[in-house]
Amino acid sequence: MTQDARMDHVEHWMAIARHTPLGILCDLDGTLVPFASAPEEARPDHDAVSLIEDLAALPGVVVAIVSGRPAEWLERFFPTPSIRLVAEHGAMRRGAGAWENVLNLDPTPLAALAEELVTLAARHPGSVIERKGTTVALHYRNVRRGRRGELIVEAYGIIDRFLTRQPAYERLEGILVTEIRPASVKKSSAVPWMREIAGPGARLIAIGDDVTDEHMFQALAPQDESIVVRVTETRRTFARWELENPNEVRAVLRYIHAMRAGHSPPSTTLPREIAPPRSPQITFDHELLVVSNRLPDFRQVEGEEGLRRKNVGGLVSALEPALRARGGMWLGWSGRTVPDAESVANGVIDDGTAQFAWLDYKEAWYQNYYSGFCNGTLWPLFHSFPSRVSLSDKGWNAYREVHEVIADVASEHVGRRGMIWAHDYHLLLFAHVMRQKGHNGPIGHFLHIPFPSPDIFSMLPWAGEVLDALLDFDLLGFHTQGFVANFLACVSSLLPARVTDDVISHRGRFTHVTAMPIGILPATFQEPPEPAIVEEIEGLMRSLGESRLVLGVDRLDYTKGIPERLLAFGRLLEMFPDWRGKVSLIQISVPSRADVPLYAEQRATIESIVGRVNGEFGEAAWVPIRYLYRSYSKAQLSQLYRAASVGYVTPLRDGMNLVAKEYVAAQDPESPGVLLLSQFAGAAVEMREAILTNPHHTDGMARDLDRSLRIDLKERKARHAKLLASVQRSNAVTWAEGFLDALSACR
Repeated sequence: MTQDARMDHVEHWMAIARHTPLGILCDLDGTLVPFASAPEEARPDHDAVSLIEDLAALPGVVVAIVSGRPAEWLERFFPTPSIRLVAEHGAMRRGAGAWENVLNLDPTPLAALAEELVTLAARHPGSVIERKGTTVALHYRNVRRGRRGELIVEAYGIIDRFLTRQPAYERLEGILVTEIRPASVKKSSAVPWMREIAGPGARLIAIGDDVTDEHMFQALAPQDESIVVRVTETRRTFARWELENPNEVRAVLRYIHAMRAGHSPPSTTLPREIAPPRSPQITFDHELLVVSNRLPDFRQVEGEEGLRRKNVGGLVSALEPALRARGGMWLGWSGRTVPDAESVANGVIDDGTAQFAWLDYKEAWYQNYYSGFCNGTLWPLFHSFPSRVSLSDKGWNAYREVHEVIADVASEHVGRRGMIWAHDYHLLLFAHVMRQKGHNGPIGHFLHIPFPSPDIFSMLPWAGEVLDALLDFDLLGFHTQGFVANFLACVSSLLPARVTDDVISHRGRFTHVTAMPIGILPATFQEPPEPAIVEEIEGLMRSLGESRLVLGVDRLDYTKGIPERLLAFGRLLEMFPDWRGKVSLIQISVPSRADVPLYAEQRATIESIVGRVNGEFGEAAWVPIRYLYRSYSKAQLSQLYRAASVGYVTPLRDGMNLVAKEYVAAQDPESPGVLLLSQFAGAAVEMREAILTNPHHTDGMARDLDRSLRIDLKERKARHAKLLASVQRSNAVTWAEGFLDALSACR
């Protein structure tokens, strides 16, 4: 458990211990008292009785022993009237000193059954029959293991015949005990009784170890707490928390007493949270499931059945061959939102080349998960913009909630041993949630943005929980070795994990970590364009006159350094006035998150800088900067890349930046342009033959831009040849296949 999680855990139990009114329902055998060889030997000692008496004496606390033991037996050990007693699993109750037969049960039908079982027990050494007012129990803890099967078979024959004649009774299996009791009697009846005694606003704590205690756990309200004692078995439980043995139960009860009495707790033992129940039966069984926040956009084509994708992005092109080869599916958000009060729809699209599973988001998820935690917290944090990081519990809770919802849908489409590949910062908890739901196949994750250094990442209040969840993946992929190093440093500083250069050992799991830079499909940027596209781009170039083109292409985002880039271009015209009238900048900004005020502010800043530079340096026949706020197709961009003397790619921080690779792939090898690339882009690690620049240094970037414009043809060709070789070395498809091969090898 991380330090933050541990603190939250302690604060949670402090709040419960101090709550008024507080009701405590505690089982006896196996919970407060250890199991013994025979029922009569399992007696509460002086320490247990004193502890319960001390708790019951506290103001605002009501304590009840809820047991299967007979009323007179419990009365002997807990005579104090302030201690409430529930005997025979709820059939008898003692409130303020007087006992009541809750259901007025007639014990007569059990007499004949008890006689038969006593006769059976006499033939099986070690077995014991316990006769109570309304129940009969067969204990076989001390029966030799090899003889237990014979005893149980005979006993079940007797019991089943009884149940056939007496349908109002039922058989209940406990830990090495079989009990026959009225079906209407359950420990759950003690819960509303205790809540009434405790009074309005009460919170209840129920502690037990047996199947009979599960009824009590189920009857609790959301504000209550349920604790199971894992004595000898690991059955499914409705409890939220667990303890190991009666000693830990007593330690927790002492902790509650100390907190309410104003003393220092004598022990730091607290209940441990249990993982949620595993997912239900899988309905589909794909061999590979790819999961990302968004799916490709689809449209309905008139006159055709089904849906067709609007465009094919780089990630789609990379993953489609792998999906087809492995019979896989891609799961993600449809892009639609529904009112919070409506149920969330999901479905599957098969467009003839791949299958896509989709789900809608609630409006609250879009606001708190997508816009809030993903893009308001993780995006600026991972890009090392601490002043832009927004932190809220609402965002974190929504982030966890959406993971659960996506995991539920994922579980319907992939087998428990199927391969899963999750993408990006939207899904950092995905493996953790899937493991809780029972998935034991290989799960990998690729982060498409940077991973920050420990001093930045530790700003996140839930940093330890995120790292712990990431280590439920088998393979973690990053663009660069620098991002890998940052991740390993964060793990080393925040988790008790064993870290090597490429493997992390934590909680008995091994997570492989690798740098695997994503590529593009270079050949697609050399495809012959349609005549209409050629005509369009030629018309744009004619508007520049004799000016050489410097081209910037980015999604509108503060991490892309667009204002810094524009200022540096203006500084170029100021420092090197001979470029005035001879060079123009076209900045294409693809619309992004227009509904977020921060991005609207970014756009206003950019337009203000464009107006200022054009006003200061522009002439009647020459406009220094053309700002285009729109999207362009791959074919259009390929032509623009090819026409540009300089590819101006200067993000302040970027995971990779594929525009740099696209620019290189689109060039004419006989007359290539020059790539001016930010040293803070992940692409800079591979593309060392670019002119690397610091976008935070305006004068320096202006000088680098001047240098790029002055490089002669021979050097341009030499640089381009090496850059193209690096781009061709690993394309999008080989990247995807390489990741999946590595993920398979991890398991």
